[in-house]
Amino acid sequence: MKKLQENMQVQHEKALERFIGQIGEINERLAELQEFADEHLGYNPDDINWGHVGSAGWVLEKLTELSDWAFKRGEYAEGGE
Repeated sequence: MKKLQENMQVQHEKALERFIGQIGEINERLAELQEFADEHLGYNPDDINWGHVGSAGWVLEKLTELSDWAFKRGEYAEGGE
């Protein structure tokens, strides 16, 4: 029984270490995305056309799915939509 508890503790510590590392990577991605958005998704505002609008919409769709998951909205809400 003691060996099982020790193994569970080791597994917990490994999982926690991996989780914290992933949170750090998420924060890096968020910072990159914020910079990307601040720079108009890399586009010159004077050159914007409907293709750029579609690209921005695609980015928004992906981010909305993530934020809906995080905050239990939309299809991720309790009971679903």
